[in-house]
Amino acid sequence: MPSSQAQKLAALIAQAVDDIEADTARQIPGAVTTDINQPSVAPEDELEATPQRAKALRTLKAATHQLLATLLPAGMQVIETHLSTLQTAMLDIVVEAKIADLLYSLDPDSSRGGVHINVLSDKTGIDSDKLSHILRFLAVRNIFCEINENHWVNNRLSFPLRSDSKNSVLNYLGHSHDDIVIPALLELRNFVLQKKDSVIIDKECYPSAWSKHRKWKGDFFEHLLSSEGGYKAERFGKAMLEITSALGIGDSQYKGFDWKSLPPKGTLIDVGGGIGAASYALAGYLPAWKIIVQDRTEVVTHGNEHYQKIGSSANIEFEAHDFLKPQPVHRMQAVDAYFLRHILHDWPESQCLKILTLLRQAAKPSTYLLVCETKLDPPVMKRDSVILPNGGMATATPHNLDLTMMTLFDSKERNTKEYAELFQKGGWRFESAIPLMTTVDKYVFKAVPNSDWKDSSTTLQ
Repeated sequence: MPSSQAQKLAALIAQAVDDIEADTARQIPGAVTTDINQPSVAPEDELEATPQRAKALRTLKAATHQLLATLLPAGMQVIETHLSTLQTAMLDIVVEAKIADLLYSLDPDSSRGGVHINVLSDKTGIDSDKLSHILRFLAVRNIFCEINENHWVNNRLSFPLRSDSKNSVLNYLGHSHDDIVIPALLELRNFVLQKKDSVIIDKECYPSAWSKHRKWKGDFFEHLLSSEGGYKAERFGKAMLEITSALGIGDSQYKGFDWKSLPPKGTLIDVGGGIGAASYALAGYLPAWKIIVQDRTEVVTHGNEHYQKIGSSANIEFEAHDFLKPQPVHRMQAVDAYFLRHILHDWPESQCLKILTLLRQAAKPSTYLLVCETKLDPPVMKRDSVILPNGGMATATPHNLDLTMMTLFDSKERNTKEYAELFQKGGWRFESAIPLMTTVDKYVFKAVPNSDWKDSSTTLQ
């Protein structure tokens, strides 16, 4: 009797588990998978995404979701997907109430029998009956654990909700709630469905669902800086560090790129590099290179302060510059590589072309363009694979990021063909897309100046 699709998916899941646990034991000798209800940060969450680990995790995620979609009634799946907004709402409540912090302060290692719901109610001011329903909603999704009736403790998945945990994502959740989830729920639907003839008029005032929700005519980053004391800008910076860690796209990801393919010495500009998070990692791979971090004045000021505070010996310099304006005169034909990490996905095509053209105008014939972004191409699946041709839920994170960009900027994540075409229009010749050591389709898109390019721009200032 031939195996059904469901049985093949189950076999893929079992094999993926074996591969993941084998990789864990290889990276941490003798280690086993941490129990979901262990109140700690699992050491395997911090492991490098080796090719074996990345492939197995992607297979597990895709096959597990597809198996549920195959066996559960279709209507149930659609309704549960639509109700997923409740997960966001309940997480926002427990974050605001600091439930994970309270549990950790009262029973840090779950050795005291947990914290009674009435104690949590007294300390938060939330009705105990309502709070118990909220926590049980999350607990069935493996966030928090009810070890005895009405007695609660943290577990692996609630640890990131703590303010002082090394894997905390509180800044990201706050940013996401204010600037992604609410605008998406309230405005994105109308923004996407509006008639074409009204889009042009509307976009002159509010170019994205986010800006329409905020009634803000400037750009997103100006809004962050305009918040009281600039707290939103500071939170955004912390949020980006948190999501980098949570998605396993930290410093080790850059091992996937062959840095020896670049000259042994040179000057690299980290375009829009913030406080230099990526540059510190790049300095380890390019020890003989000078790295210039360019960003807004306020940002590089913080970057310089951070550089001094940590006493870094990396050959990094911070320079105030707006990448929507021409490169400074002293940088013209004096740079060997431009590195853009998570920059182009923030902008629609017209602005991307402006950024690329300005860099092309300043480039030497030998300058490299290195664009680090999420690639939205579906992975190539084997013809006999039961997993969806688009990769299924293995590609969920790139699609989440894609719709986040749509909400915030009316921009998008792009596929390889789109980047190649964008580069060509901006004066660059696409060479290759190099996968990094991650599970979320991060690539370096490498290009060089196109010698046949004719600058047709009239004014870029």
